[in-house]
Amino acid sequence: MKLSKQQLEHLRPFIRQQGFTAVDLQMEIIDHVACSIEEKMGEDPAVTFEEALQQTHAEFGVFGFRTLKEAMTNSLRKKYFRQMSLELKQWLSFPTVLAVGGLALVLYQLFFLITTPWLYVITGSVHFAFSIGTFVYTWWLKRRYRRLMAMQFATQFVYLPTYLFYIGGGWSAISNQFTLYPEEAWIYACLFACVTLFFAFLFAAYFRITSYAIQRCREFERHDVLLRRPD
Repeated sequence: MKLSKQQLEHLRPFIRQQGFTAVDLQMEIIDHVACSIEEKMGEDPAVTFEEALQQTHAEFGVFGFRTLKEAMTNSLRKKYFRQMSLELKQWLSFPTVLAVGGLALVLYQLFFLITTPWLYVITGSVHFAFSIGTFVYTWWLKRRYRRLMAMQFATQFVYLPTYLFYIGGGWSAISNQFTLYPEEAWIYACLFACVTLFFAFLFAAYFRITSYAIQRCREFERHDVLLRRPD
């Protein structure tokens, strides 16, 4: 049997009381618990919702639903990695691949048209502006969705590569090598284009993952669906 809207509403604060504050993680656990409760109530109509909930909770031992955390976290990570792969697939599909190729060509030509130090300053400034915008966007969403796990996951793939690249002097290294070996300018132009496109992809993947997670949260909040449809 299917749980009613009221029963589902009862599950969410119950799960939150167990220490799960991330909304997307709550949804994964609620979906798992709801399936177990429905199965128990279907097998024995005499079993009440509360009894089925306590039986499900007891099945996980003294730690209760906390034993689900690792499994549900891994499940979410797989879904978010899939969103990244879908974003990459979109970039490589027609006609998007033509736009990506055109941007790569423009970046390649800019390497020869703009003085290298100024080019890196411009590129770094644009990237920094996007990073700040992403940080503000993340802060705003966290106020509403309180530590959404998707935000933590996506941020790792934007800020961590950015931090490592700039702290490690990525642009300086490329500039220095270009100064030492100007005859190989085409190699550094290709490298510049690839690095810039890589960061652009990270930002696109970031917004895809967060949009995906927010959409699912909104569906959950409206009780239209409870994660029963395939991804």
